[in-house]
Amino acid sequence: MQYCPLNPEFFEINRVMGPFTHLPKPDLPKMKAKTFPDGKRFYTTPEGKTYPSITTMLGHKEKPWLEDWRNSLGREKADKETKRAGERGEAIHRLIELYLANTLTSDITRPLKPEYVNGFNEVKLRLNKIDNIRIQEAALYSDVIEVAGRVDCIGEYEGVLSIVDFKTSSNVKDRAMIEDYYLQCTAYALMWQELTGEEIKDIVIIMSVEKGMVPLVFKEKVHKYISPLRKRILQYYEDHK
Repeated sequence: MQYCPLNPEFFEINRVMGPFTHLPKPDLPKMKAKTFPDGKRFYTTPEGKTYPSITTMLGHKEKPWLEDWRNSLGREKADKETKRAGERGEAIHRLIELYLANTLTSDITRPLKPEYVNGFNEVKLRLNKIDNIRIQEAALYSDVIEVAGRVDCIGEYEGVLSIVDFKTSSNVKDRAMIEDYYLQCTAYALMWQELTGEEIKDIVIIMSVEKGMVPLVFKEKVHKYISPLRKRILQYYEDHK
């Protein structure tokens, strides 16, 4: 059969395992989220405390390389590329979410752009290593580290309970380029433990790379990033006194 990501038959024959197992969800506190025009997001807990999202907090750090990229490409072109990459990322992320929820069908994939379905198909075999899912797309927070956020997935990856985060990228990245991803996942692990009492020691980042030959999977330990995360949080609050 000729490869065609929009062909329903292609989709069905590439589903290589049964439905994902979902464990009973914990009764997590409900929060209100507010996103501002500049993209910054804040959550308000049931007790009325307001915390920045972990991505907002990490995004506070200056990124001179990003400004250099925008200048080299030109503002208008950079804005278009940012929008295109963002739409691709959102589409692939949604397909992953539905797939893990056992609700993705060919009727959903058929009308999508081939590049979106290709990006999803690229990571599908890695997704099949996930099971015993605790939660997907859940809002969490911590009164201890005073941040909040929305975790992609908490489940077992190759049998080990992990924070599993899904990323997309135009180009191949290495470990040195994704420290903030590790910090983000570490924050989720600490939030989860505070809210549920369940400790998570592992981080798994699954990345669909548009210009890469294969998807990237990064694994790390939570404990390695607790101290760097604490420093970033303290700096954020120091700057916002």
